[in-house]
Amino acid sequence: AALTLFPQDAGGESPACLDGSPYGAFLRLSSKNSTKWTIFIEGGGWCFDENDCFGRSKTGLGSSKFWPREMGCPCWNAIEGGGLDPDCNCMYLKYGDGASFSGFRAQPWPVPGHEGVELYFRGIKNLDASIDFAFANGLGSATEFVLTGPSAGGLSTFLHIDRFAARLAKEAPWCAHIRAAPEVGYFLDHAGFAPRIRSYTARMKYVYNMQNLTFGPEGALNPKCQVAFAEEPHLCFMSPHMQAFIKTPFFMLNSKYDSWQLSNELGTHDRAKVLQYGIDFLDQFGPVRAKVENGAAITSCVCHQCDWHALEVDGRSTMTLYADWYTGKTSGSDSIHVDNRGPNGDGAITLKFCNRVQDMSADLIQV
Repeated sequence: AALTLFPQDAGGESPACLDGSPYGAFLRLSSKNSTKWTIFIEGGGWCFDENDCFGRSKTGLGSSKFWPREMGCPCWNAIEGGGLDPDCNCMYLKYGDGASFSGFRAQPWPVPGHEGVELYFRGIKNLDASIDFAFANGLGSATEFVLTGPSAGGLSTFLHIDRFAARLAKEAPWCAHIRAAPEVGYFLDHAGFAPRIRSYTARMKYVYNMQNLTFGPEGALNPKCQVAFAEEPHLCFMSPHMQAFIKTPFFMLNSKYDSWQLSNELGTHDRAKVLQYGIDFLDQFGPVRAKVENGAAITSCVCHQCDWHALEVDGRSTMTLYADWYTGKTSGSDSIHVDNRGPNGDGAITLKFCNRVQDMSADLIQV
């Protein structure tokens, strides 16, 4: 997929990465005139304060100056039998804003302690410019569409799938199949045991305010969620709290013992607390399970960079489970698959990317 950088001719409304460099997207059109589309949103955590964002602005997660000219782009349009269609129109969205494509400030934002240094918070403008670019290159002829992404890209998928669906409903009249597949993007609202680090919820609240996340057509967040959490609107930036308001069907792939969350939210690898985290995950997973149009594969493998092609739940490949849901072979409770065992299937799962809890680093990973 080749990179196209977008023009910055709309003043403070222009798309931009954290350092002010142009935002852009990688697009690979089908080699067989397919009308199937996948848009893949890159992950990479968040920047939790201005200094964190400043550091990020000097990397490929905050500046297009470090991006390659081409990127691979995986199709997530499933086919019967468990595979993914190797040919589709695929757009890869690099991550350049540090807030899951959700913030917007027209004016640059200062960095405390760094005189003259400014940041650009244009995440939602980057997303909208990417959607416009896709429509300019054939998305209006789509018959099938999937939005997907891992980690912070998984949160982006939850946040923005209805935005994509609304545009498709207006501008792609033949697109009858609109789905999402968020990977490892279900980050809990959960207390932790690391007193030297603010809770994940508190850090996300700071991001919400710093990057000026808003609601409605010009913002990234759902207005109905705002009504439900009027006193704590930042909760609408968190996966479990927004679920009741997502309209588009999705298939969620996640570990209930997500290794990033154990290190960065729970803040301990004490076995009893880890086991309780798994219980709490399934409790906060309730809103997903409650919607019959959704599906899920929830593994007990302790992973964040999980290989879903290698993992099984209920004795079947997670990608086969996804394909069965995607193609309509399963629905309702038959599309919800949860490994109810302890970490790594109580030791039965020995895949290399499944971390043994006792071997995980005690140092919290800063993202």
